[in-house]
Amino acid sequence: MKKTYILFTCFILFTCNIISAQQTNNIPGDIIVMLHSNNEVDEFVASMQTVGGIKTSFKTTRILSQSMHIALFKFDIATINENIMLNAVKRNPLVLLAQFNFTAKERIAPNDPNYTNGNMWDMNNTGQNSGVNDADIDAPEAWDITTGGLTAQGDTIVVAVVDGGFDLTQQDLNFWKNRNEIPGNGIDDDGNGYIDDVKGWDVATSTDNIISASHGTHVCGTVGARGNNGIGVTGVNWNVRIMPIMYGSAQDADVVVAYSYAMDNRRLYNQTNGQKGAFVVSTNSSFGIDLAQASTHPLWCAMYDSLGSVGILSACATANANYNVDTQGDIPTACASNWMISVTNTTRTDAKNSSCGYGLTTIDLGAPGTTITSSLPGNTYGTMSGTSMATPHVAGCVALMYSVQCSQFIANYKTNPGAVALMVKDSLLNATDPNLDLNNITVSGGRLNLFKSVKSIQNYCATVDVSDIETKDSNFGIMNIYPNPTENSLTVVYNSYQNVEIIFTDLLGQQIKKITDHANTKGIQHSYIDVNGMAKGIYFVSLRSQDKISNVMKVTIQ
Repeated sequence: MKKTYILFTCFILFTCNIISAQQTNNIPGDIIVMLHSNNEVDEFVASMQTVGGIKTSFKTTRILSQSMHIALFKFDIATINENIMLNAVKRNPLVLLAQFNFTAKERIAPNDPNYTNGNMWDMNNTGQNSGVNDADIDAPEAWDITTGGLTAQGDTIVVAVVDGGFDLTQQDLNFWKNRNEIPGNGIDDDGNGYIDDVKGWDVATSTDNIISASHGTHVCGTVGARGNNGIGVTGVNWNVRIMPIMYGSAQDADVVVAYSYAMDNRRLYNQTNGQKGAFVVSTNSSFGIDLAQASTHPLWCAMYDSLGSVGILSACATANANYNVDTQGDIPTACASNWMISVTNTTRTDAKNSSCGYGLTTIDLGAPGTTITSSLPGNTYGTMSGTSMATPHVAGCVALMYSVQCSQFIANYKTNPGAVALMVKDSLLNATDPNLDLNNITVSGGRLNLFKSVKSIQNYCATVDVSDIETKDSNFGIMNIYPNPTENSLTVVYNSYQNVEIIFTDLLGQQIKKITDHANTKGIQHSYIDVNGMAKGIYFVSLRSQDKISNVMKVTIQ
């Protein structure tokens, strides 16, 4: 799995054609800097006016994230070399992180003539149009359990889509609105740090002036087009709200602002117990920079741990090019954050699209992305292909998983948003369908399965009320499980009854192992469980004696 930075993490993406691993798309004279404090901006600018005896004309361009002390600065490239300037900035004692500002692009691959209109094959593939039966995400099975919208505690679930534009009048889409903001009064009414942001946020204009565009509208349809309404298409979620965030010119600086908007609204939601802000659980990013290294984009990459800290997982599209991201890089999917889910593109025949990236340590899973039917501007519908189309299936899946979780799970999530978000990600990756074409070239070795992902969380909620492996139980007293590493076994301690069954189940509720303790007397009992041969993963352990059933303990076998 991926390395987690202590403070933040990285974000990297690639495109279709491999030309060179050297990046040349940075914005001349732009440097993005994270300072220790906002109060240090003027001091920092003053300290950079001269570097090595050369006057730099160094100045502040704009504040990108007030809450994280990140700003964009400009200098004169005609007077000083860019790399010399960046190195000087990084050595400044006021600076935490610094990088150039780069330009990204959308992740669309042209429609391949060998692929025909699959008519939502991604959701339910019965072999139509030369497809392979069940090469889909098992959406109908998941919708039998939930169609999304609200948590068990009544929170309106939101997915933030960062893209180039959105048709807010598309009849099949349900966009988020900031109900605590009064439009047009020039005041930040809800205190989220943004003025008049009723409809979302446009990074380029610092307004909620959202313009229409095909790519973003298509992505939104896969995340959450209204289902069962007799028109258009259906998304992974039928009732989720979509927060539209326009990334402007898609520079690194714009990406920081875009993600900050989603993060600041979720942080405000957490701080006000849902009275303000938005319950954003995932973001979708279907754009990036080909052949880019995380080391040159530390601030972009850093945003994913920051989002994760408030409970947001980020689904990111990898390159539309057939190369190994592990070795050749990609922004954002080479970023090393545990809160980022990187996605490649699969076809209706359940193969990895031959024009898409892969990586055993960088790319988490595959999802349908070739000839995907979704919403378009002007209440129209059509197909697009690329990792851009694969990723919203994952962002939508994360949101759907929160709609089936029990009230206690949601309460735990609000108390420990970062930790629980990681549990959701692990459940999603452990629930993929094994796929030979993705085996040994992705982290999970599988393709997204919506039903299994939802079911894994549903089973957890149905049986687990504790997060530790020790619990008090009215029937079996204080129960505890502890490992015996040298013997590859577990010891289960409990107050014994006659013929106690110790039962192991997996995330889907399937019984994996059962041991019967034949003790005939009450008292403290130690049962030794051999776990040799059991697959690595998460298991739930319960005790049963006639009509007595215990609480459930969770065990991870590594």
